[in-house]
Amino acid sequence: MHFAIPSRAGDSSLPGSPSFRAKSKSKTYSPSFLSQIYETIVKSESDSLSSFDRKRKSSRRSAISTVLLLAIIVLVTFVVVIYFVAQRLSSVVQASGPSIVLVLGLDGDHYKDDYLQKIVSNRKEYADAQGYGLYVRDVKDFDHRVIDPEKTEWKKLPLLRAAMQDHPGAKFYWYLDQNAIIMNPNLNLEEHILEPKRLNSLVLRDIPIVPPDSTIRTYRHVPADRMKFIISQDHEGLQTSSFILKNEEYSKYVVDAWFDKLYQEYTFAKKDKGALEHLAQWHPTVLSKMAVIPQRTFNSYPNGVGESLYQDGDFVASFIGCESPERNCVREFERLWDNRGRVVVKK
Repeated sequence: MHFAIPSRAGDSSLPGSPSFRAKSKSKTYSPSFLSQIYETIVKSESDSLSSFDRKRKSSRRSAISTVLLLAIIVLVTFVVVIYFVAQRLSSVVQASGPSIVLVLGLDGDHYKDDYLQKIVSNRKEYADAQGYGLYVRDVKDFDHRVIDPEKTEWKKLPLLRAAMQDHPGAKFYWYLDQNAIIMNPNLNLEEHILEPKRLNSLVLRDIPIVPPDSTIRTYRHVPADRMKFIISQDHEGLQTSSFILKNEEYSKYVVDAWFDKLYQEYTFAKKDKGALEHLAQWHPTVLSKMAVIPQRTFNSYPNGVGESLYQDGDFVASFIGCESPERNCVREFERLWDNRGRVVVKK
């Protein structure tokens, strides 16, 4: 009897066949298969943690979060306390200084010491009587700040900025030119000019900035408590020999803008006065807080005419323009010096 045995080499499905062995060796595992194995192992380890361990880790995280939160609260509280303490100390320091500072620049190159000493004594007498501060500097100290040191009229502006820096707690700064006398030292500046109700009664509204017919006029309805720049004008325009600035950012802006290099170089016919008139007419920010008041309020002219003419009892006599060849500042000063009022001591 004859039996036929099938060949293993010819059947690729049999384990012993070469084709089967080749297929087995070439088989690889996909990345997704490995990821599944990794996740299975991690999950297995996570599941193996006891509930006690999980609670302990959760408690530790909670404790750390609480400590961090408390640290942040303490830090913020510390910063806030330091800020308010600093503000309080700053207020105390500012409150300890004078509320009003008189600003005076002396021209030691062109005037004798005895004349300048009388000017200083006049200002000091008034400041002491009213409890104000007095800031006095030689204008020569500011030669390096101006383009042309011979143009002394510009030096009042860096002088003012220096006064603001040295007396940061003052409420007002009153610049009064060297060639002027405070004739009535018993007039309190707050009551005479600065108190809002009084200032509101003084303000000249809807008048041309440059008389007689400037198209730009003072505002009609700005309340007095919003006015930071108090000045007068004569028949020619704004007069810068006597003016008051309130200690606010507005005033610093005005002084800096007024002192701009372009204005110093520009040939304004009225020099610093022309520059200020330009600012007032073309920059509403300046004009909107400017109060123009009657000239005799604090800037009378002994040689003036009409409303500007000095009269007995006026606050200030100003010898504006006395440097001209046909006039003499010292002679005009001496003519009024002995007629000035004296401080009345209140009992």
